[in-house]
Amino acid sequence: MEVLQAGLAVPWDIGFPDADRYLVTERSGRLRLGRLSGGALQRVTANFADLARQGEAGLLGLAIDPGFATNRTFYTCQSHVGPNDNRVVRWRLSATGTSAVRVGAPVISGIPLANIHNGCRVVAGPDGKLWVSTGDAATGRAPQDKTNLGGKILRVNRDGTAPADNPWPKATNAKRRLVWNYGHRNPQGLAFRPGTSQLWNVEHGPERDDELNLALKGRNYGWNPVASPTNPTYYQGVPMTDLAEFTDAVPAAWTSGLPTLATSGLGFISGPAWGGYDGVAAIAQLKNAGVLAVWLDAAGAVTATAEIPELNDAYGRIRTLRMGPDGALYVLTSNTTNDKILRVTPSSS
Repeated sequence: MEVLQAGLAVPWDIGFPDADRYLVTERSGRLRLGRLSGGALQRVTANFADLARQGEAGLLGLAIDPGFATNRTFYTCQSHVGPNDNRVVRWRLSATGTSAVRVGAPVISGIPLANIHNGCRVVAGPDGKLWVSTGDAATGRAPQDKTNLGGKILRVNRDGTAPADNPWPKATNAKRRLVWNYGHRNPQGLAFRPGTSQLWNVEHGPERDDELNLALKGRNYGWNPVASPTNPTYYQGVPMTDLAEFTDAVPAAWTSGLPTLATSGLGFISGPAWGGYDGVAAIAQLKNAGVLAVWLDAAGAVTATAEIPELNDAYGRIRTLRMGPDGALYVLTSNTTNDKILRVTPSSS
């Protein structure tokens, strides 16, 4: 375990364009480039003049294009003013790594923006598509409305078009064509399980039941915060997965129960050097200030869980977990000031 960098402010995501370099986003609108081999972080000059900086909004998720070696392209999910929304933006990094410019129109726009429930993670899948998790923006009808991009997992071609094998590729409404599944509250963690086509997400519950979910095609995950005649706008006293209202909803693979842990990021630890941790789903926790390891069988059923002791209550709130090209696990803290990038390597003992 080592502190690779310190002095950051709410870093949100990290991506690795090659074997030595990494990009990291900070919610306030800073994009920085570093090297795994060491040295100071450098600021990447980019135009964030239209970035919305409010509450949970700002510069959020990051994904590296699979063809980065030739096209130098990466993507961010970021909050936007005028109009107010979240959007996935395509960027090209300069050859020197000192600047980045936007390329073309946003890949996705019109994702609801809010001060809370504003999660927006983006990953490049093994199928070459971009996958995006979105919060419900504290809008009661958004999660169950397939024409609203809030409270969803989205799947999109890298040019912004809807894949032909999405659940509703011929829908009249263009937003519905991008929806992979729906009925989510605030899914901030999104990751593919190595060696499989399984996409997993973690999301924040209200007062109970943070969830780990296998993200299945076209399915409903059962969040519907409008089920009260006394508060039809946004009533959170409903189950995270309401199997009474939606009998076909997908039950979570794991839930926190009461209280919530504030599950904010997800990564799969991978590699034989990790021994018994090889293949586990690692869940970042904000409120619980640590990392939860979840062991899954081949079908996705949970077989065991345990806190990772080296990270439990050691560095404060944890936002993001990503495997690096060197086989180490990279961890972003989220303590507002003096946040860190941690490098965790397998024990040699």
